[in-house]
Amino acid sequence: MTLTYVLLGDPVEHSASPELYAAAFRLLGFDACYRTRRVSAAELGVEMRRLAAQGGGGNVTLPHKLPAALLLDERTESVSRTGACNCFWGTPHGSLAGDNTDVGGFLRAARRLTRRAGSRIEGAAVLVLGAGGAARAVLVGLAEGGAASVDILNRSPERALRMLEELQLGEGSPGARVLHGADEAAGRYDLVINATSLGLRAADRLPLDLSGLEARAALDCVYGPLGTRWTRHAAARGIPATDGLAMLVEQARLSVRNWLGIEPDVGPLQEAATAGLAGRQGGL
Repeated sequence: MTLTYVLLGDPVEHSASPELYAAAFRLLGFDACYRTRRVSAAELGVEMRRLAAQGGGGNVTLPHKLPAALLLDERTESVSRTGACNCFWGTPHGSLAGDNTDVGGFLRAARRLTRRAGSRIEGAAVLVLGAGGAARAVLVGLAEGGAASVDILNRSPERALRMLEELQLGEGSPGARVLHGADEAAGRYDLVINATSLGLRAADRLPLDLSGLEARAALDCVYGPLGTRWTRHAAARGIPATDGLAMLVEQARLSVRNWLGIEPDVGPLQEAATAGLAGRQGGL
């Protein structure tokens, strides 16, 4: 029987996930298909449980990652820590289980980028833009990776403060402060991360003008066919940058491991994701 896995979100038209997961299933010789489905918040739980009950599962994207976590019967530590879920499946005893592969996917991509830039996550000074589900995963990943300090810049400082309170990153986590404007940003960061949805639409403004900062690397959680406008903005200023495609590939590898118990090789998935982006704008 062909099992079905689905990306649930709104919007989903931008996603390169179908090509990416099709490559993963082919590589592993597994009889499964992957689709996208636009769903409202009211439809989310019904769709997650229906797919899980049929033996499949899927992923969750904006704006449903936080609500999805509340619908789970069983959750991984990454879900418990972030309060967000982007991967779900059914268990043998009929429960709805979920993970947040954004955490591991981000950390793998960030380590690769910082190595390229001649630095590392351990001991890094980081600026994070945003306070939604992606930002939560980024902060937990930075804590796991040993970052030294994190500044958070969000349109609503109050929401960023609530996020920090809810995350309770604990002892040994990077010192974090919420900025009330871009003018409060420090002069130097080892890594600047866009964890907002800015860049999903062609008309979006830049998440942050990097001209006034000394940034060693920039990572955009949004992805696009030729990078994003923000990663091109960074590269034009000599700042090593990567978009969210590397994160997407690593998230997919971790999702497949949750579903099938085996992690596919990165190379074919990277090629499939790149091909799938042709003519599309990408996202979180």
